[in-house]
Amino acid sequence: MNRDENIVSSRMVTIPVSGDGMQDEEYSFAAMWQTIFKRKLIVLGVTALIFTGIAVHTFRAKPVYESVVRLQIDPGRTANLGLEDVVNERIGSEDIDTRMQTEVKLIQSDSVAARVIGAMSLAQRPEFMGKGAILAQTDLKAMSPGQRQGILGNFQRSLAVRIVPNTQLVEIRFRSTDPRLATDVANSVAEQYMQRNFQTHYEGAVQVSRWLSQQMEELQGKAVDAQQKLAEFQKNHNILGESESENIVTDRLKLLNQQVTEAEADRIVKEAKHRMAETGDAELIASTIPTPTLQVLRGQEAELKSQIAQLNSKFGSGYPKVREAQTQLARLQSAIGGEIENVGKRLNEDYRSAAKTESLLRDQFNAQKGAAYKLNEHAVQFAVLKHEVETSRELYDTLQVKLKVAGVTAGLNSSYISVVDPADIPATPVEPKVQANLVIGLFGGLLTGLLLAFLTESFDDTVSTSAELEMFTGLPVLCSIPVNTFARLKGMVGAAATPPPRPMLMINPRSQAAEAFRGLRTSILLTTPDLQPKVIAIVSSVASEGKTTVASNLGVCFAQRGESVLLIDADLRRSSLHSQFGLPYSPTGLTTMLTQRTNGSAIVTPLESLPGLKLLPAGPHPPNPAELLGSKRMVEVLEGFSAEYDRIILDTPPILSVADSLALSNLADAVVLIVRSGVARRKAVLRVRDLLLRSKANLVGIVFNCANLQLENYYGSQGYGKAMSTYYRSNDEGVAE
Repeated sequence: MNRDENIVSSRMVTIPVSGDGMQDEEYSFAAMWQTIFKRKLIVLGVTALIFTGIAVHTFRAKPVYESVVRLQIDPGRTANLGLEDVVNERIGSEDIDTRMQTEVKLIQSDSVAARVIGAMSLAQRPEFMGKGAILAQTDLKAMSPGQRQGILGNFQRSLAVRIVPNTQLVEIRFRSTDPRLATDVANSVAEQYMQRNFQTHYEGAVQVSRWLSQQMEELQGKAVDAQQKLAEFQKNHNILGESESENIVTDRLKLLNQQVTEAEADRIVKEAKHRMAETGDAELIASTIPTPTLQVLRGQEAELKSQIAQLNSKFGSGYPKVREAQTQLARLQSAIGGEIENVGKRLNEDYRSAAKTESLLRDQFNAQKGAAYKLNEHAVQFAVLKHEVETSRELYDTLQVKLKVAGVTAGLNSSYISVVDPADIPATPVEPKVQANLVIGLFGGLLTGLLLAFLTESFDDTVSTSAELEMFTGLPVLCSIPVNTFARLKGMVGAAATPPPRPMLMINPRSQAAEAFRGLRTSILLTTPDLQPKVIAIVSSVASEGKTTVASNLGVCFAQRGESVLLIDADLRRSSLHSQFGLPYSPTGLTTMLTQRTNGSAIVTPLESLPGLKLLPAGPHPPNPAELLGSKRMVEVLEGFSAEYDRIILDTPPILSVADSLALSNLADAVVLIVRSGVARRKAVLRVRDLLLRSKANLVGIVFNCANLQLENYYGSQGYGKAMSTYYRSNDEGVAE
């Protein structure tokens, strides 16, 4: 065997090696569906288990009935007749939403529940407590804390209260296995709640009434004292009536103030006339301060001037009548001037008289104003006394009215709560919801199964598909051999009879397994088309991955091709290649050839129909298998067989178990790694790959053994493979262990 050619052929396959041998995997929907298909038993089992459990629980559960009472709660509507403002001052103002939420909590309170439990004797009713749990006591106060807490908890779990959105309606719902009990309890909750509300308002009104009575006595004494102090103050300071302004000093001051104002106005008017008279303008005085005499003189003057103008224009200025008229005009104007002088004197006297009168009145007003100032010094004290009297009187009157109303209000129920729809006996149960529970059971079980499947897949580091194997190793998968179904020969006596061990190609040459081995033969030959491998080593990471089965069937494939093939059982520790052909253990074989340097007398022909196929058993188990397989003698034996046979196939021990296979792999022209589905682990496969590459072995590819053809077809097997699956569906598939 030419080692240079072996090295050249080893370069034909390029294998990317990373630190851990893993490649980034995109977890696509296809990969998710593949995981679901792979773990379909888990998904279906968990789904069936959960669905069955929920279905059994649903159909065995006792029906539960729910009864509903609808109340209208309108906090803005009341029948308190005016007392609510006093009560609201004590409890504070609340918005409507807060008030509605408060009412809901009151309905759900333990006090209302205790009222209902006591009124209906629920502690002694088996339909509420359950059989064997009836209590002798009906009063919750007489029960032990544990019993009281238990019955209240049972009641609260069956009760539900909610506000209908965007309305003033409150729904009270109660559930029970007895529809009549559910109806009675729901109505009782509404009734006890309304009674509690009535009692609360009644007690509040009585409490307010008592408080008002106490305050009335104190206010009455304070009002009497304040009135006496005010009366004494009015007497001491000359104040009449109920106002500080109602007194003699103030009234006189007002009167003088009015007289001073009028005198001042009169003086101003007369002063204005006096000033106009001093101007001496007859026309202005006549128009502003007309007198009868002045008006007559002014009229005569105008008439005379008109006559003079007419005579002057007719006869001229020298005419005697003109001069006579002018003389009359001069005397008339002199009379007008005297009259104006008289008017001026009269107006001057009127002005002086008005000024004197104003001065006298103003002096009296100032004197009276001083007296008023002295009176104002006590106005603040008067106002305080008066305000105290008025406040005490108003408060006393108000409380007296409220006290009278409280007596009536204490007997009225608050009317802002009303029953809209009382509870009726329900016709159909609300639980169990058969359809909803079954749907939830189905989808819940499916979801749980999927989660469990993905969880199992995340912890499973075994290899499941050839695509996955190629992805994380970077090595080509030469073929995928279908899972063993223990094919049996037809025509054997007895349906359960097992035929003698023979290679699959001989048992059922038309099966998918047989086609897979033929595909493996072609793949090996195509790995190095220029220099076909002669020595082929079959290796695996651990035991029971199918090396011996692959080696025997691959030898049959090459022999059926017309080649001379030698199968060598190189597993000197646990030899089993002879059992593939139903041959007994041979005391001579490879071990004797390596130790005793014997010839090939141990070589046998396992199948009569294939004379070109020869088998060299392992022989006795030596104490040092690794030294024998790595010796020069082994090289000589292989070189000798290479000259005699067309193809030599080595069945080797597991690499991770012993070091024998590494020595043989370095001597082979091609190394084929066997990886069994569901058995081989990723780290083990990567470890074997790295060991083979470091030892310079020509690792040409991987054989994926016991493959699930459904998973393989999912990953896109070609139409031919699917056609073959259909064609051979009636044939038994198989691969030995």
